[in-house]
Amino acid sequence: MYIDTSKQCYRALDFSRHTIFNFIKMAFSRKFREHNRERKEAKVKGGKGGDKFQNGGTLVVTAGGHDVLLRWKQDRLDDHVPVETLLETLGIENAVPEEAVAAQREMEQTVCKI
Repeated sequence: MYIDTSKQCYRALDFSRHTIFNFIKMAFSRKFREHNRERKEAKVKGGKGGDKFQNGGTLVVTAGGHDVLLRWKQDRLDDHVPVETLLETLGIENAVPEEAVAAQREMEQTVCKI
């Protein structure tokens, strides 16, 4: 994992920033409130640091960084690269039980869609 506090890589990779309007829209969504309630019930605490407006992504490169295997850019606040895409990119097969994949898909269709 690489964290770029100067944000040079974010700019070079075209990882834009959210606006305050994205956050306002998200905060009033039913899905966000449901997700927040479930998070609190599970006693999961979110990180308080960092730039909350910065979009991120996932970049997988070969050893030495010569070839990009996966470049995935976050479009929305609730975006994340699907686990099966990441595993496929890394050449890992059958590492996640089908029940876990089905549970992730269900979560993406319910809780994570803000």
